[in-house]
Amino acid sequence: MPGESETTNSRGWFKDPDSDPSRTARRDESGLFGWTVLILIFIGIAIACWIGSFYVFGHPEKPISHQILTKLKKLEPPKRFELTAAPRGEFLRAEQLIDRYGPLKPRQLARTNETLVRNYLRNYKPAEGLVPYVIGTFEILDSFELGGGDFFPCGVVAVARSKENPNLLVEHVFCAPERTVPTLHRTLLTGLEIDLKRENELAAVVNVERLRDGRLKLTTVSIMYPSYESAGTDGTFTLSPPERLNVGAGLPVVKGERQREADAKFEHHQKKTRTASRKPAPAVADDTRLVRVEKPLPVESAAPVLPPAPQALATPVPSPSPLFAEVRKAEPVVASTDPVEVVQPVLEPVSAPAATPFPSPVAAVSPGPAPTVSPSPSPSPEARKAIAAAGGRNWTVYEPGRMPRGRLVGAGEIADLAKRRAAGERLYLQGSFRVTAAGADRAVLRMPQRMLGGRTDNIRVIVQYPEGVQAPPDGANVSRDSQRPFQIMDVREGTGGQINVYVREVTKP
Repeated sequence: MPGESETTNSRGWFKDPDSDPSRTARRDESGLFGWTVLILIFIGIAIACWIGSFYVFGHPEKPISHQILTKLKKLEPPKRFELTAAPRGEFLRAEQLIDRYGPLKPRQLARTNETLVRNYLRNYKPAEGLVPYVIGTFEILDSFELGGGDFFPCGVVAVARSKENPNLLVEHVFCAPERTVPTLHRTLLTGLEIDLKRENELAAVVNVERLRDGRLKLTTVSIMYPSYESAGTDGTFTLSPPERLNVGAGLPVVKGERQREADAKFEHHQKKTRTASRKPAPAVADDTRLVRVEKPLPVESAAPVLPPAPQALATPVPSPSPLFAEVRKAEPVVASTDPVEVVQPVLEPVSAPAATPFPSPVAAVSPGPAPTVSPSPSPSPEARKAIAAAGGRNWTVYEPGRMPRGRLVGAGEIADLAKRRAAGERLYLQGSFRVTAAGADRAVLRMPQRMLGGRTDNIRVIVQYPEGVQAPPDGANVSRDSQRPFQIMDVREGTGGQINVYVREVTKP
């Protein structure tokens, strides 16, 4: 008997159902439909991956995106910026910050925070708009150690209030190695003042939060990661960029109970200060200020040290005093960035305005024991202490045309100096410049466009001015000739061909 799948035709012959043309056509159509659906699914997956990759790379501030980019090593950790190579930005005080971020609605504030964090995670390459930097003086409410559950896993965060406007708070993050955290935390005490300056801090805003009581709180990080010292304690610490970030923890760092604890602690400190402290306000401020410490520049080799000129012998070295000791604590190593004055004394006598001429160097040193000539370019420890006590902006300035003799250098010779520089040679810089950035005692100069040519278009001149001399404002034109040149202290060529020329003012206005 035929099976169930077998059929017979009109003549009684058995017929295979698979040989039916209509059934074969239907089976082919169903197979084609299945392949079409499968291909469409693959196309959808490809489009989703393509769009997802754009989202991941375009939004590193999202926790998942940051995790993926970090594992793929497509995102560099935060890096340290030099002042002369910092991203372009704008420096805002308390009132300007409140006027900018205060009126923003919640959704606008959320988009702003995404942009700020995204720029920081990308090391500001590229930066969406100008980077906002905070400047001003702030009083610390309280400080907290950072841990693995915070956005910045290691360091200390200090919550501080603006002295210009109490409605503005900043939580300034001090990223530091684990070994430095105890010293850092002991230094950042309640009531300590932090000066955020444009010329040596670069406190970039990475988050903005509006508190329930209406105050505005900014999360800031100094992208220069400098060194600090407190004038009232012996703690000194150096910051460093974080090796990793916990983006999933979110910002701000201090929130909830810790913020309320900081407010209560500062309120108690204010009451205690008003009732117990009877010292003048300036004296208290001097002992409660956090001071930035400059790193010393490397000492270059120089010619053998010769006996000092009579003018140097006529100037006694001041004995240490509490005032000099305090200056030394505030800026202990800035003065060591002045290696030329130590390792290369004036080789020829400098004319003085007095009517009686100076005696010869031999006659000046003959009454006493002759100084020993040493070929070492490094100053003695006693000389280093004297220089540190004298402050970082106290050096000799001369009348125009009366400075020690040296070689005049123009813009066209800077590139050669960056590659090779003769040891012990005194160099002066002359030319016309335009101020592109200025601080209290420093200015960054560029050459006007009409003077650019060859490699001079990537030359940047950083000028430091002595005590009592104010740096020129932004946009001012500065011209120096052979009578009033800048003294060249160092020439460095960085990555990308950028040449930085470090000079200082050595002539009187």
